[in-house]
Amino acid sequence: EGGLVAMQVEGDTEAVMSNAQVDSIPFNWAAVLLAALLPLMADTLPRDSNGICVIPHRHRMEKQRANDDAMYLTSSGRLAYRTNKVCDNCQKRILDAHFFHCSEGCDIDFCEDCQSKLREVFESFFAHTRDEADKEHRYQQLVWVISITECVAAQILRQTPEDRTRLAHEFAFEWPTALFGRLVRVVTDVINAKVVHVQDVKDIQSDQRFWYTVGLLQFLYSANALPCQTKIVDGSADSRGPKVEYTSFILDGINKCEPISEWQRWREHPSAKVPDMLAISRFEVTVDFCSFLTHNNLVPVSFRRVCLLCDIWEQIQMEVVTGMGRVVPLQIEVRRDPPRLLEDLLSNFGGMSDGQLRRPLRVTFEGEEGAGMGVLREFFQVALRSFLDSSGSLQLFNFNEQLRTYWFNDGADNPMAFRACGVLLGQAVLNSILVPNIFPSVFYERLLHDLESPYARPLGLDDVSKVSRETAMSLHRILEYAEDDVGTVFGGLDFAPLLLPEDFRLSQSTKQVYVDAYVSWFFHGRIAAQLTPLSEGFRAIVGSSSLLQRMIGAVQLEQIVCGASVPVDIPAIRRGSAHEGWAEDEQEYLALFWDVVESFSDQEKIQFIVFVTASCRVPLRGWQDLQMVVQKNGTGDERLPSAHTCFCQLLLPRYTSRETLAACLRTAIANSEGFGLK
Repeated sequence: EGGLVAMQVEGDTEAVMSNAQVDSIPFNWAAVLLAALLPLMADTLPRDSNGICVIPHRHRMEKQRANDDAMYLTSSGRLAYRTNKVCDNCQKRILDAHFFHCSEGCDIDFCEDCQSKLREVFESFFAHTRDEADKEHRYQQLVWVISITECVAAQILRQTPEDRTRLAHEFAFEWPTALFGRLVRVVTDVINAKVVHVQDVKDIQSDQRFWYTVGLLQFLYSANALPCQTKIVDGSADSRGPKVEYTSFILDGINKCEPISEWQRWREHPSAKVPDMLAISRFEVTVDFCSFLTHNNLVPVSFRRVCLLCDIWEQIQMEVVTGMGRVVPLQIEVRRDPPRLLEDLLSNFGGMSDGQLRRPLRVTFEGEEGAGMGVLREFFQVALRSFLDSSGSLQLFNFNEQLRTYWFNDGADNPMAFRACGVLLGQAVLNSILVPNIFPSVFYERLLHDLESPYARPLGLDDVSKVSRETAMSLHRILEYAEDDVGTVFGGLDFAPLLLPEDFRLSQSTKQVYVDAYVSWFFHGRIAAQLTPLSEGFRAIVGSSSLLQRMIGAVQLEQIVCGASVPVDIPAIRRGSAHEGWAEDEQEYLALFWDVVESFSDQEKIQFIVFVTASCRVPLRGWQDLQMVVQKNGTGDERLPSAHTCFCQLLLPRYTSRETLAACLRTAIANSEGFGLK
């Protein structure tokens, strides 16, 4: 009942070209063949509402009903069912009475909503076919694209390292960028379409053709990086960038996979690495290769974050087993007033060990009955602002008006407060709460240094400019000064804190030594008294994660803590939103509301998001995961929209006209500030 069209793409499906036919092609024609095939392969697979390619499960999906004894009421009063199922499309727990399960017993389930949406996708995909023969032709084209991609992958990866390297250089330096980008998109589309089906079988290594396609994408990734190894032909020392953006290789379909299974698979081979696809003498699909987390460069940061939480929770559970107890949340009560809230945090966190702090946080405000996730989000907003807005002897950070970021106040002497701030950031990760992007990116590089991560890179002069442009410009002037009197011109410099020899003199031959020493002091010695306790607090919560130490770079860590920064996608937000309090005959008004918001300028869209959520950062899995609630808030043109940012809830009145609706929305969002930034 309601099953999707069955489809077989892994087996002996007849393709236009067989493996043997592809193998017979002289390899020097591989690039020509691909260039000819690409127009037939690009954008031929169906896509879901998030733009990710999908294919039907190979068996019919049957409608199931949860047992009545599994029924319960949620804290919000909603009727729900304990199905012990997770939807394999949206990765959310299935709480509805009905869901869909594979008729042949495969470990795959869909919630009703995803089943309905996927059915619409496939019906739309075949909607323009004239008859059954035309429908079958389109179906075979879909199968052919997947099959030929897998055949080409096997052909390329079976070649000698010399032939593979020659082909990679042709892709990197001879192919037009647009053509190469189209090839990458075809390969990622095929992998995204199959990835969830591959994970749903017990032996994930069994689909060799799929893993060869993943190998092809890694080969293209290596080819994409080749231009970075060459210099720009203009006399400068700068390198060229990659052929296309590295984000083009991210496999968003992995977000539909089960994180716990992937984390457990990675844990068995934590040191596994992708081989050098250009240099490896013979490519083989090994157990190490058949783990999505092995392919760190292709995995979405949202999936890494969930796996990171699995890793942290494993450490928490191990401590509980060792202590023969159970996980007891870290319950604290705080006052709302920022200075007093800061006092309460220092009092609560100050006397606790790392193990006591490494527990899920539960917060209540003094004199208030509210509790739960909404209160927790509000707590993080107020608590972080209390750290940033502290003044006098408690001023922990300085705000840079030009860069609109915060950096350490190197005169602050309050290690307990900095440790508590680090604990707060770590708890935000543990409780899946995004905080504002208030620190420069180099802040996360320094955290990785303290975590002794292999992804921590040396910091240079360009990084100084992310904290203080004035300081970076002064250092640049020293390097650019070409006269012999450099020591006289810049003779007022203080060498004492830089750990340079006592007899050090600034000259043309030593100025680079001075700048390097200053940069090192700027990021280490100068802020050691502030960063060290903050880093200790952060590590107390998440530092025990081996996945964090082995797989997360600074960019990914920043996105895990803060979310990503991408243009606001109103249609995606609308798809993931809920409407409360509206009558059936008011759906037209809601459509008008979304139309007005979509007509906003880019800046107004950002203001709208800040107004509703107190942050302009996109959720890790995309704007559709914002889960905004649009609730009716009476009628009348005299009132303005309002919002409960901790619940991502917009309180929208019913206005008499589109013009009034737009004007009131613009007035309301004009003063939206968000928290943490001045």
